[in-house]
Amino acid sequence: MLEKVFKDHKKWINTTLKMGCTREQAEDIVGEMYVNVGAMLNRGLNIAYADEVNYFYIYRALRNAFINFKKKQIKERTIPIDLTTELLQPEYIDFESVNEEVERALEEFHWYDRKVYNLIQDKYSIRELSEKTNISYHSLYNTYRGVKKKLKDKIL
Repeated sequence: MLEKVFKDHKKWINTTLKMGCTREQAEDIVGEMYVNVGAMLNRGLNIAYADEVNYFYIYRALRNAFINFKKKQIKERTIPIDLTTELLQPEYIDFESVNEEVERALEEFHWYDRKVYNLIQDKYSIRELSEKTNISYHSLYNTYRGVKKKLKDKIL
């Protein structure tokens, strides 16, 4: 039965190309499909449709091989992080100079933004500050979030 499947090799390659891969990748995927179908045939799978090959089954086998191929590509692109390497060791950070830089950047902000940021940063949660000042929670949250974003943009 595998010989009948192989007779339509060009059709399987074209089908795989339409899935969105290069010719070389299509050859690999079709080869993997042959291996998978051969293994299933050895286990007793019948893929005959009358005297012909069940094209739907072959299409499904190609699709599964294509998906497995793409998953393998994604895994290969992922670089495992080894925290013991010298390149990923944290550098010395001078927190005093970073804090001074934040303070300088905060001086450029509107007094209200600066005050909300400092109160939330140092003393209160947004909810507590909202209850004490009768300013809406969402207003305080948006102000705090905006100040943090602007600080990140200026410092980083």
